[in-house]
Amino acid sequence: MASPSLITLGGALSAVSGVVALMVSYIAYRLLRLGDVNVLTYISLSFMLLGVGLVLQGALGVMLGLRLGNLYEDARATFLIGVLYLVIQNVAYLILVLGYARSAYYASAAMIIITPYELSRLFLLGHLVFDLSQLISIFLLMLLVFEAILVSSRSGGSFSGFILASFVALLASHVTMLYASMIRTPFYYIMGELIQFASFALLLAFLLRWYRVG
Repeated sequence: MASPSLITLGGALSAVSGVVALMVSYIAYRLLRLGDVNVLTYISLSFMLLGVGLVLQGALGVMLGLRLGNLYEDARATFLIGVLYLVIQNVAYLILVLGYARSAYYASAAMIIITPYELSRLFLLGHLVFDLSQLISIFLLMLLVFEAILVSSRSGGSFSGFILASFVALLASHVTMLYASMIRTPFYYIMGELIQFASFALLLAFLLRWYRVG
C-alpha cells in the first residue's frame, strides 16, 4: 500500500482537479445559448460529473492520508466512493463520446451516462477493477480524440483544436495511470494525476479565453 503522504498528495490533486472540472462545467454552461444543444452541452454535463466525483474522492483521500476521523471507516468510504467514481467517470467520457459523435456525424446521439476515474491502489482499489476501468476510459477517450479530430478538421477553428489538445492530454493521463498500476509504482500514478490536472486546466483556459472574446 502507498504511504500516507502519497495518499494525501493524490487526494489533494484529485480535489483540485475536481474544482477545475467544475469551473470548466460552469464556463461551458455560461457559453451555451438558451435552448441550444452542442458540444458545450456535453462538456458542461460530463465535467460536472467528473468535478463532483473528484472533489468528494479527493476529500476522502486527504482524510485517509492525514488519518483524520475513523481510519477504517474512512478507508472503506474512500474505496466505495472510488469504485463509484470509476463508474461516474466512464459515464462522463461516454457522454463526451456521444456528444462529439453527434457533432461529427450529425447523428442524434442519446444522452447516456457512464463515467469512471482512476484511483488505483492509492485509494485501496483492487488492480483488476482499476485496470479494467482505465482500459474502458482509454478506449472511450481514443474514440473521443478521433471524433474531436473529425470535428476540428471540419470546423477549421482554433477552439476545436484547443479542446482536442486537452482531450489528448487526458488520454495520456489515463495511459500513465494504467502504466503505474501495471508496474505498481505510485510515482507514475501521481504523474498521471498531474497530467489530468493539466488537461482540465488547459480546457478551462481555452473556455475562459473564448468566453472573454465572446
